[in-house]
Amino acid sequence: MADLKYLEPTELLEKIYATLCSEYEDAQHYKDKKDQEEIEVTKHRLTKKVFNEFVVDEEYFLTMKDETFKERYHLYEDDFLKLIKECSENGIEYDSFVQIIDDLIASAKFRIHAFEQLTEEIQRLQEETEEVEEEE
Repeated sequence: MADLKYLEPTELLEKIYATLCSEYEDAQHYKDKKDQEEIEVTKHRLTKKVFNEFVVDEEYFLTMKDETFKERYHLYEDDFLKLIKECSENGIEYDSFVQIIDDLIASAKFRIHAFEQLTEEIQRLQEETEEVEEEE
């Protein structure tokens, strides 16, 4: 298993990802327009199910509070969906897939940390300014 820092893969994640990969493999065997449309819907739904199955800090993306999700991961949602689609479409092995997703989660975490640092620095400067003003 990949050395993951943030993503907490579930058994269901692996199963859904495998099913999604098989949908991409099977799609080439169906020529009928109706079958192709159904396969596209299935691939779309499975992609969202994979996304919703991501667990970070013991929280599923699916059940995470809206404000928490927006603050942490919303900016990356299109990237997550693109990675899921391209990994499954190209049959990327599960261990590599979860490592790729973990790296994107790391990016989101570093972004949050950078804004937290900014907030702390602003507060520190404001406190210093207040102290100087009080001394005068």
